[in-house]
Amino acid sequence: MYSSRTGKTLALTALCALLALTLAACGAPTVPSQNGSDAPEESFAPGVIAVGAPAPDFTADLLDGTSFQLSEQKDKAVLINFWATWCGPCVGELPAFTRLIETYGDKISLLAVNCGENEKTVTDFLERNGYTFPVALDLEGEISSLYPSDGIPYTLIIAPDGTISSIQLGASGADEMFDHYSAELDKALDYAAHSVKKDEWYD
Repeated sequence: MYSSRTGKTLALTALCALLALTLAACGAPTVPSQNGSDAPEESFAPGVIAVGAPAPDFTADLLDGTSFQLSEQKDKAVLINFWATWCGPCVGELPAFTRLIETYGDKISLLAVNCGENEKTVTDFLERNGYTFPVALDLEGEISSLYPSDGIPYTLIIAPDGTISSIQLGASGADEMFDHYSAELDKALDYAAHSVKKDEWYD
């Protein structure tokens, strides 16, 4: 027969395990989101990915035939998500991106970067699920190499001044991630409204 103390220990262990599964990443341990309130004040070496650091510019061809260039999104907050169809947490949060576009409209740009899968696999998946947000294929890892991480889903929010304002590795459900990304986008847009000089964006 278990003692009261043993029962409490088992319950706590079970709770911790449940929390670990709730917010998960494929191929890597989950790390907490970083945001602008934690941003260090020192300057950053080129290529460093951290909150407050300049986001590396890149251009990507999209599945719809258009192109995306980060430095052209100067009046918007930008959400960049790295994902794959085989990654359960990635797939689970995708509905949040449709809702974010509907909610924020032209205040944000969103790019879902698929990691290493071929066009047919990705296109079939998007059509089957009715997703229409912008998607780029990163077959050779060129974009991922600019934003290295320990796993996916991996999401960054870029403020209108071109600096990284939030980093998230892992995801829970779509509703939870919508609330999380909304809060981080609001912070990025609010900061921009009060302190960004437009002629200095992405300098």
